[in-house]
Amino acid sequence: MEKFVKFLITLSTVTAILLVLVIVAVIAHYLRTRSMAEKLLNRNQRGGDFIYELLRTAFPKGRLFKRVMLPEFLPDGSVRRTPADLVLVERAGVFVIRIKNLSGAVDNPRSGDWTVKNRSGVFAFPNPFEQNMGGIQAVKGILKRENVYNVPLYNIVVFTGRKASFRNRSEKLLTAEQVLDALRDMNRNKFLSQGEISDAVTAIRKYLPRPARPTEGAPT
Repeated sequence: MEKFVKFLITLSTVTAILLVLVIVAVIAHYLRTRSMAEKLLNRNQRGGDFIYELLRTAFPKGRLFKRVMLPEFLPDGSVRRTPADLVLVERAGVFVIRIKNLSGAVDNPRSGDWTVKNRSGVFAFPNPFEQNMGGIQAVKGILKRENVYNVPLYNIVVFTGRKASFRNRSEKLLTAEQVLDALRDMNRNKFLSQGEISDAVTAIRKYLPRPARPTEGAPT
């Protein structure tokens, strides 16, 4: 009996130590990724792959696709390619993300063109949520064709400008400073299993254009 008690005490001690180590590792990972994100946000230049690199600090590379051309299956049976700046597959579902490299005060009505006012003047541009609907429909069609069901889709718009502000707020309209915390919050409650995430990633990857192979004798 005494040996059994000692065994339980030892087991409890080892379990407690392992739990502490896991907690320390999680905190260290969070602090490291937060530091990486802050360095990116302090950049002077925010073009190119800025948002992609920012999301890479918090989400696995294998679930994140950048600058993709997705097939949109139309009702008449034809197929057209539609662009998506970023596609992220996570626990909450699939996020189709439109990136706007703009700064200033944005007038963003629910439908129709938007305008932005900054030091350069006032400019109109297409509603990015409406622009992003092609990507949403493309992902929806892909998942249906691959028999991947009950996957929520999110239409997300991110402005990279440091001084971007919006007349009408939305939880899916974000600045670069907001996007990581917002996506973490959306994924806080798990909806998809690891298997369902894997199925969605595999389905989307299947329909991405394959890189062209070099022709024989061509330089590589």
